Amino acid sequence: MKHFFKVLNNMKVLLRRSYFEAISKVDYIIVNSVTLPIVSAIAEKQNKKVALTYLMPPVVPTTEFPLGDFDFLNFAWYNKMTYKIAQTFYWKFVKQETNEYRQELGLPILKENLITYIDNQKPLDLYCISPTLIPQPKDWESHHKITGFLTVPNQKRETHSLDKISIELSDWLKQGEKPIYVGFGSNGVGNKEKFTNILTEILDKTNERILFCTGWSLFDEMPKHENLFVTKYVNHETILPKCKVGVFHGGAGTLATMLRNDLPVIVVSFYTDQPTWGKLIEHRKLGVHIPAKSLTVDKLIAAIHVSQTDEIKNNVLIVGQAIRNENGLDNAVTEIEKYFGE
Repeated sequence: MKHFFKVLNNMKVLLRRSYFEAISKVDYIIVNSVTLPIVSAIAEKQNKKVALTYLMPPVVPTTEFPLGDFDFLNFAWYNKMTYKIAQTFYWKFVKQETNEYRQELGLPILKENLITYIDNQKPLDLYCISPTLIPQPKDWESHHKITGFLTVPNQKRETHSLDKISIELSDWLKQGEKPIYVGFGSNGVGNKEKFTNILTEILDKTNERILFCTGWSLFDEMPKHENLFVTKYVNHETILPKCKVGVFHGGAGTLATMLRNDLPVIVVSFYTDQPTWGKLIEHRKLGVHIPAKSLTVDKLIAAIHVSQTDEIKNNVLIVGQAIRNENGLDNAVTEIEKYFGE
């Protein structure tokens, strides 16, 4: 959190200016927690209604389960306290910036936590995640809602160049068993040399085929092997059904797509909400969680074997079907239209 808000603080002047100009041109605002210190002040200044959306595990206090990073215990008063601790740290990091900007806009400074201040206004607060993975707590107030993952139906998506599989990749996929999908998207790979060595060892020690999507990461040298296909991006909806397991960072969007396509997962988590998703996936027996710092070739090979057990694959089939039936996008749109139409 400290690093994250330091980066945002370095951009605050440009963000404030661009956000103020943009929000001046609209009637309503949908925001997430990252931009809340700035956008909440602008919305209050311009007297505009705000809805909040999240693609992460809930941070709304509940007695039913603890905040993801505090899952050492699980009983009512402890669970609720974990959220208060996290909110206290959040306010510690954004308090100065929030009140600085509020004063700049001619608004009174806040003495209470920004999250408490906003929640007292009862804005629509949508968690666009699967209730199959995280059911909505019964002790939430009515303005907090879990909608289901946001999935754009294929027929409503514009045709994209990534939708078509390249001839080379199509030929490679036909040459053997279903591959392991490996990709970390915009997250990138921290220690590229370590990860390259792990890929090389897996290829040397096993007969596994690997489809590696580099995403934002730049690799100088990748091993040359008939069982490895390296590309920058692929369309997940097209490719994942052709794979046997997905190895990725644990982002909610990719997780939703993998489970929706009945793919067991191996979460190699780096930061923020990724470890929470990883632990949840392992607890629900939908795959395996390995923190990036402790990743080794032996752990990854073992995780691949675990992901192919009947128990994991059967659980994934059940959850995948439930996610496909959620209508998360329709639920979110309905709530948003209802809220802004009041």
